[in-house]
Amino acid sequence: MRIGDIEKIVENKYSLLLFFLVSLSVISIITVNNAPLHFAVEAVLSLVVFIIMLKILKASRGLFNLFLVLVFLALTFHCLTVFFLKSRSVSIIAMLVYILMLLVLITFMVRRIFSERMVTGDTIKGGISVYILLGVWWQFIYVLLWMLDPNAFKCLTGEVGRTDFFYFSFTTMTTLGYGDILPVAYAAKVFSTLQALAGQIYIAVFVARLVGLHVAGHSSKK
Repeated sequence: MRIGDIEKIVENKYSLLLFFLVSLSVISIITVNNAPLHFAVEAVLSLVVFIIMLKILKASRGLFNLFLVLVFLALTFHCLTVFFLKSRSVSIIAMLVYILMLLVLITFMVRRIFSERMVTGDTIKGGISVYILLGVWWQFIYVLLWMLDPNAFKCLTGEVGRTDFFYFSFTTMTTLGYGDILPVAYAAKVFSTLQALAGQIYIAVFVARLVGLHVAGHSSKK
């Protein structure tokens, strides 16, 4: 790969991340009925993407090493639950590690995006990427609640499954809420309410930040 190609990738880092996130979502949907293949796509490929993005975004050495440790733990526990053990405790530990790992990544990305001094198309795509990652993070929260209490959620069309929470997370965060999946347990109600609030607050703050940077950029040119 030429130096110019690398510079172009770094310049459009958030566009690359958004492309990866959309691609992984599509592949994950296609492989949802094949557990081993779904694991390989959803876990291994996504973690490799996040590691690459931390490198491109120039994360500190300490943060990068912490993320690598969390990746190793997440893959180890997830692999054990998919291929070797059918342990509820190990599955819960794996999900806790995923939640912590994704929280570290989201926090780092939010700080980087909100520290940008110019509004570009790539910056906007970065904000969209964070919004998608937030939805996935809340999805992991709901899966954890469901693991702890299988009756925490109720589906009007049948039993609630692990794959239903991606749909539930984004319909909650966008406040769309079709009502076919309902939070029943108190913890599920609290977290779904917090997600709806977080989704609206993030959009409001992100848009306000973009407008502020745009106004500041025009003022500096005059």
